[in-house]
Amino acid sequence: MTKVGIGLPGVSIADVRGAAKAATSYSYDSFSVYGDLGDLPPYAVLHAVADSLEGSDIRSIGPMGVPVSMQHAEVIGMHALALEEQLPNQSYVGLVRGAFLESIREKPASLAKLEATVTDLRNRFQDKAEDIPIYIGGFGQRVLGLAGRLAVDGIKLGGSTNPVLAEKARQTVNNPHARIVLGAVSVIDIDRKAARQLARREVSKYLDVVGSLDTTLDPDELASFASFDERFRAADPQASDAISDSLLDKFAIAGTPEDAMEALQRMHGIVDRFEFGTPHGLHGHAAGIHYIGQSIINELGE
Repeated sequence: MTKVGIGLPGVSIADVRGAAKAATSYSYDSFSVYGDLGDLPPYAVLHAVADSLEGSDIRSIGPMGVPVSMQHAEVIGMHALALEEQLPNQSYVGLVRGAFLESIREKPASLAKLEATVTDLRNRFQDKAEDIPIYIGGFGQRVLGLAGRLAVDGIKLGGSTNPVLAEKARQTVNNPHARIVLGAVSVIDIDRKAARQLARREVSKYLDVVGSLDTTLDPDELASFASFDERFRAADPQASDAISDSLLDKFAIAGTPEDAMEALQRMHGIVDRFEFGTPHGLHGHAAGIHYIGQSIINELGE
């Protein structure tokens, strides 16, 4: 079965620490902190809560991802080495071009900048005799092609639960050793209706960015996305109402643990890891992470 991880924003040190302590109670495969605009810098957060994660069974802990146009490779590398010192053999570094930067009139990094950063980090890690996995986040064919050519350790398709898209990405990357990771808004609760209502609202800001990048949507899903996008860009507070059930299920996992297990089963054999993303549940990150752990992680273990 596809392995399960956790992804969340750096809302506050206290929030991420609570989430980290919750996650260490279960056999999660990863613990990732986002680097989106409005979040605390992921490395700052991870350094602050590393003591809560040290020695746990979580194998991959890191930022997903660091916008390479906002930080020089030298700075990223020093942070990565410091986190590896705090969490030996548990850390990774995730790099992104920075799709959200356009909202503050900054350009996402070029592919050349992304490639140079990967190369610089590898040289630095080799000089320090460290083997820190490098992941790249992105949907685009050129980014996926670059990930394959650079033979990075993994690719993260953030904002998607779509195994068809993941299979296409795997073919483009064309590297059997690269891990394919999906991650998306997740709301898991026994109250299915409430979970899906919240997920529709939460997924809106991500769907606006990544919705047009999924080339596998069917005509009905494309029509739903077009209606949503028009209303969202017009600042309609009810724009999420236009998100159909089918479209929602391509960009979020929302519903009961049984719904989540079915989604994971569809990823089996295609996706190496799925990261349950914010807000996790109806009652905060820590409670949601505990619930996913009890109802899904423990069930998978059995």
